[in-house]
Amino acid sequence: MNKDILARLLGLNAAGRLAHAYVFAGPKGIGKAATALALAQAVNCLKNNPDPLACDCPSCRKIAAGNHPDVLVVARLEDKTVISIDQIRGMIERFEYRSLEARVKFALIKDAECISAEGANAFLKTLEEPRPGTVLILATSAPDSLLGTIRSRCQMVRFPALPPAALARALKAGYDVPADDAAILAAFGQGSPGRAMELGQDFLERRRIVLDAFFGLGDTEAFLKVAGADRVAAREALGVILMALRDALWIRTEPARAPVNRDRLVELRRFAQRYTPQELGAHADRVVDAMRRLDGNQNVKVVLTVVREMTLS
Repeated sequence: MNKDILARLLGLNAAGRLAHAYVFAGPKGIGKAATALALAQAVNCLKNNPDPLACDCPSCRKIAAGNHPDVLVVARLEDKTVISIDQIRGMIERFEYRSLEARVKFALIKDAECISAEGANAFLKTLEEPRPGTVLILATSAPDSLLGTIRSRCQMVRFPALPPAALARALKAGYDVPADDAAILAAFGQGSPGRAMELGQDFLERRRIVLDAFFGLGDTEAFLKVAGADRVAAREALGVILMALRDALWIRTEPARAPVNRDRLVELRRFAQRYTPQELGAHADRVVDAMRRLDGNQNVKVVLTVVREMTLS
């Protein structure tokens, strides 16, 4: 949850200026849906509690449990690629009923970029002719994919990605993650606490295998097995290698700067001394080029073999 954004929206609500529709835009896992639900809790809190997440009133409890009749949540079904028109029509039908309990009725659409074209067109009228006392929130990591007619009828609220240092602190404080693990997860978490925690221990183990091979300490076949599973795995492995190369470059050029892979400092220093800063930069450029080639549908294992031969020599 983004407390600053929540406070700003609550200020608008207190002034009677809360809009009828918002697009919450930001990276996956950054807290868009959590902020939307916290807003619904705070606006409808029966105790006017300044911290809705700590409130035990019936309204806040129902919203937290997902069973409040006036706070609707729509999300893509696990086995589907889109949010269907039937889901949108069902939301509209319930959204347009008179509120049963709440002061303000809320509807949240998660991953709104997944709404089908038919579904998007279906709720344009709801945006054009909003019912009083209702707020519709579309949470998305790809706001540009929404129809222009939808974006133009909503207020845009952007959720900024957290810098790595701030994300590491949030992981330590909020999830009790050890400092070294927090720094690593933050570096690869794309500014999102949810994304960082989603990586988790499995990522740390995959990273270990990739770095062992990179430093010539592990089984290169294990590296190819982990990194060659699919394009997602290959991109992740290339990202780990790229970060190690950047750490090595920082060791040569900015020795006061703490490396991301601080738990591999001995190997990093040994590796860094094998190359000039220019050579390390050239290696990093080749890894970036390999990532582009992956995006261009080149065979995963061909790309990884090229990079393995370059960096593991």
